[in-house]
Amino acid sequence: MIIREDSTFEKMVVEEEYHIAVPVQITQYADGHTDYLVYSFCENTAAAHAEKFTDPFAEPAVTWLADVLQPTMEELGYETIEKQFHIHREYRITALPEETELAGRVELLSELTEEDVENGMEALSEFELDPDNPDDRMTVIRENGSIIAFAAVNDMQEDAVIEITVECDPAYRRKGYGRACVIALTKYFMNRGLEVKYLCDEDNEASMATAESAGFTLYSRVLPMVYYRREEDEE
Repeated sequence: MIIREDSTFEKMVVEEEYHIAVPVQITQYADGHTDYLVYSFCENTAAAHAEKFTDPFAEPAVTWLADVLQPTMEELGYETIEKQFHIHREYRITALPEETELAGRVELLSELTEEDVENGMEALSEFELDPDNPDDRMTVIRENGSIIAFAAVNDMQEDAVIEITVECDPAYRRKGYGRACVIALTKYFMNRGLEVKYLCDEDNEASMATAESAGFTLYSRVLPMVYYRREEDEE
């Protein structure tokens, strides 16, 4: 199915208010059906792509789509970086596994202190929790007082689906810390009646394994054709 992007949003992208443009996003669901979310001027391109390729994520299919989109996106002032597009996997929670011995070490945070950010992982600096918003929470595990693993909210969709992300210090990976944080944060949101999803790059085997071991099941594969506004157009 081909679905048009919101016209107001598309207009803002075209009129140079956005740094990133996604003229075509292909989503293939676990049940086999495929959707194309497109800007209005890409509708015919998406239809041709769907008719031409049985596997929309195969290398020839992605190359063809990129080649067709490139002239139009360049005319609008957008370009790709390294000519590379990434397939993401979206997982949805189905059933939480039983808690492990690490569950007792997981903390639920409603705010991050300056000390947490200074002494923890660099990725923590990207988050600023709102203690007054119960849907803005983070689970962490500390080692010697410093946060060495966390799960946090990456986004909340309009349909009340919470998208979470996980990060673990390289020195502590493959020991279950990230998984424990994901399980605890997912349980928190499920108890609030919210649905939870987990996104990761398809080439990130460790992240996919974390999702699956934390009770998530593959919901869809997503290919956003992402373009960035050329720097000279930002000045």
